[in-house]
Amino acid sequence: MAGSRFSVQVEGLNQLKKTLRQLKDKDLSKRVREVNKMAAELVAPEAQRGVPQHRRSPKDAKKYRPGKLAKSVKVVASANSAAIKAGTAARSPYAGAIHFGFPRRGIKPNRFLYRAMARKSGAVSETYEREISAVLRSKLES
Repeated sequence: MAGSRFSVQVEGLNQLKKTLRQLKDKDLSKRVREVNKMAAELVAPEAQRGVPQHRRSPKDAKKYRPGKLAKSVKVVASANSAAIKAGTAARSPYAGAIHFGFPRRGIKPNRFLYRAMARKSGAVSETYEREISAVLRSKLES
């Protein structure tokens, strides 16, 4: 989707990433990636529920397959970040038009991904803080 993003900034994350690179600890990087994924997976079901539902009419019954956009909501995570994406070029190329709107076609924006993140931001922050603290504690204790 276009360049717009809704994100949660974590204080000290850049320093943590720098330290991970210096340590060259693959296991620690893998664990941070898992925490990123875990935090993002809290938002994915909410985003799927927020996808606009459309009823088929006899006119568009052949070309419209309901549920493709909701099924395309996926979590992508790395040691640096996590993201929730919707739509693919092959199966649901209209995801950007649905999310950001397309005024020339009369499509109003339905920012279901942003709303899902706003609803779950507290849980994401709590999960992230708890899990990253546990990862760091386990690393310091070993």
